[in-house]
Amino acid sequence: MMVPTGTARNAARLVYKAIQPALSPVNDPQYRELLDLYRAEPNFAAMVDEVADGLELTVLDFSERGLVVVPASRESKFAMRIADLRTNLKPEQKAGLILAHVAVAAAFYPTTSGLEDDSFVPPPASLAQLRDTLLALARRLMDGAEEADHKDVPVELALGWELICAMPLMLPGAQRASPASVTGLIGLALSHMVTGALVRVDREAADETQVTYTPTHRLQIQLRELTLRRLFEIAQMGTPATQA
Repeated sequence: MMVPTGTARNAARLVYKAIQPALSPVNDPQYRELLDLYRAEPNFAAMVDEVADGLELTVLDFSERGLVVVPASRESKFAMRIADLRTNLKPEQKAGLILAHVAVAAAFYPTTSGLEDDSFVPPPASLAQLRDTLLALARRLMDGAEEADHKDVPVELALGWELICAMPLMLPGAQRASPASVTGLIGLALSHMVTGALVRVDREAADETQVTYTPTHRLQIQLRELTLRRLFEIAQMGTPATQA
């Protein structure tokens, strides 16, 4: 196999591989070689950054685990908006799903020090723990809203925490990924995050609420560089999952 050179084609190829979340350099020799080239050749790295920029993407991080790229702006074709979530969800369910993503992240990273330490490995968390974290977050946001304490939290998310505080923890016989319960919202968020290679299943279990998950390096990098800081800080405050 020929060693790749610093061509525009290879720069575009590396970006193409980076935007496939499930693709890992561990199983892709060409991906590994292109990462090595990115690390060794500043001119090639600059070319990759330019290709990404032309696609409205930004390179956040690179390592042997892969190149992490994210949308450069809200206008990027790759950007995710609340309206882009599952079309069959109501506005309040979409807002609740956003909060579910935040709760999952906060459960794995209860302090910002974990985000800054690449050697930090968060312990696995069960779906039940993540569900309790989401409920605690929603209640905290609702209490803070009544005290006008969360002015920098997007107002459209209020529908989400109101919904979560009013819905049941579980619906007997319902599918885990149903948005009609707190467990269902967490199940939807986890499904989306597994697909996006932000979390992975750590251990299966007969009781679905006891299935455990672990975060990926991609989640750590995106949280460190992009998270809406105030909302994440609120979610980190005394969550049940982080205290378990």
